[in-house]
Amino acid sequence: MKIKIIIFLSVIAYFSLTGREVYSQCSDAGICVFGKKRDEGAKSFNSQFSFSYVFGRSGKSTDADDDIIYNSVKIAGEFEVFNQLRFGFNMPYSFNSGNLGSASGIGDLTLYGTYTIPVNKHTLSFQLGGKLATGKVNTDDSLPQAYMPGLGTNDLLIGVGYSTRNFSISAAYQKPFGRSANYITRLKRGDDFLFRAGYHEVFNKLKIKAEVLTILRIQQSSIQDPIALNEYFTDIDGSNETQVNLLGEVTYSVSKNFELTGMVAVPLLKRDYNLDGLRRSISLSAGVTYMFSFE
Repeated sequence: MKIKIIIFLSVIAYFSLTGREVYSQCSDAGICVFGKKRDEGAKSFNSQFSFSYVFGRSGKSTDADDDIIYNSVKIAGEFEVFNQLRFGFNMPYSFNSGNLGSASGIGDLTLYGTYTIPVNKHTLSFQLGGKLATGKVNTDDSLPQAYMPGLGTNDLLIGVGYSTRNFSISAAYQKPFGRSANYITRLKRGDDFLFRAGYHEVFNKLKIKAEVLTILRIQQSSIQDPIALNEYFTDIDGSNETQVNLLGEVTYSVSKNFELTGMVAVPLLKRDYNLDGLRRSISLSAGVTYMFSFE
């Protein structure tokens, strides 16, 4: 099994570095924060902070002949407030640029709570949270939504998960409310359903994770018709796309409290549209985590 995981991660790295035409969705949408298995090392502490850098590019899409470059730095944290109850947050700052211009700024803040129920060597977890529209959705040069640091909606997040020492499965649902105030698209995103399953292994100071993430966009996206004289919105056929993503992650324990993490995702299904700015032809990240405990 260990050899299979190493081969799996090598395949992911190959596809990413050679730029194969595969596309993802799970960037700053919010839903991908849910369902992650808590690392064994982190269980020795009740809280943690992390700082990471994420690079991505959209590739040319059906709705725009534009390859947008996404650079983000993210600050995240989890804190145990009561026994088995943790609260977490995730906040990105993005620098996005493409043929039409560039946009930068704070992205959308994700807040959530996780309640875990340990049963022998098994763990059940329940999550509830929201993504808040803290990121800007307009610039002076009126760029479309795909360039924006924020998605422009307040979203409800609900999730449930099950894990053992080496395996984990989880499901989550994201419900956006309203539409973005972006001048160009006035985008209204459909609901998302996430199912993820993963295998986790520890080699001394090295931890390896391999996951499959399936994201179902329930409804089609709706945008403002640029030709209509009055305010008119139209659904985009085929924009309720399904994604199947392979994710590989390697974590190295520098010390008892510090870890370094590298991650790469390789989606198996091509996503044609980039109306919301979540499409990626390549996505890589690296970060550091500090773990600690409140007295």
